[in-house]
Amino acid sequence: MTDLNNVDVPQGGAPLTRPVVRPLLVQVAAYIVLVAVSCLPGSENVGSVAYSLLLFVVGVLIMLSAFFTPLRDGLPGRITACALGCCSMICAATPFLGELVFGVHPDVIEGSIYLSASAWLAGCATLLVVLLVVSFARQMARNPRTNMIVQMSHMVMDGVCCIAAAGWCFLPMLMHAGDVRLLARALALAAVAVVAIALGAVSCLWSRDVRPFDDARSPWIGMGMMPVMLTGAAVGIAVLVLLLV
Repeated sequence: MTDLNNVDVPQGGAPLTRPVVRPLLVQVAAYIVLVAVSCLPGSENVGSVAYSLLLFVVGVLIMLSAFFTPLRDGLPGRITACALGCCSMICAATPFLGELVFGVHPDVIEGSIYLSASAWLAGCATLLVVLLVVSFARQMARNPRTNMIVQMSHMVMDGVCCIAAAGWCFLPMLMHAGDVRLLARALALAAVAVVAIALGAVSCLWSRDVRPFDDARSPWIGMGMMPVMLTGAAVGIAVLVLLLV
């Protein structure tokens, strides 16, 4: 039996279930674009045109999520999420940042990738702390503080998605990094695929339960973007683990 708490009731009185197919199609389209760009020759080289194209795609992903988000965090939350997402991209796409943070200059490309992934994860930890502080300060500045828990949790979720999205910048390294055993690479890619599928399944529940603002523009697009962006964290972690084994 259909749960009436998870359906919309229009003026005619007949319940209308929330579609889950469109967000899944958005996810599939985003994954196809990200993988296709990462398969371009030279995409693992940070200074290449192909890698710049990947950065552009990730940036577009973050911007689209801000325009079509189903979350109720308002304009301040969206601006904060985009700013933190851009900072996360800078951490992921700046090779010398790892050398600056850890004080090590690697002699091989794999060592540089390892330092970049480590520096990105360290940067993500810092950005998450900033996100929590800003989210709490934002709620304290509101008067009256209605729906405080909902707005704060939505703002944190929006920020986490944008921060994690920068992990897709490491997909070319995951696919093309040298001196890596084929089995280890296959297992790493399989783990990322499992995370993507799991988040896609969970997003079906999110699509039924979400309550966007009345004036939200195509929130199903933002709902489809969220699992893709969160999967970016799995990509960055997979690269780090792959280079450790």
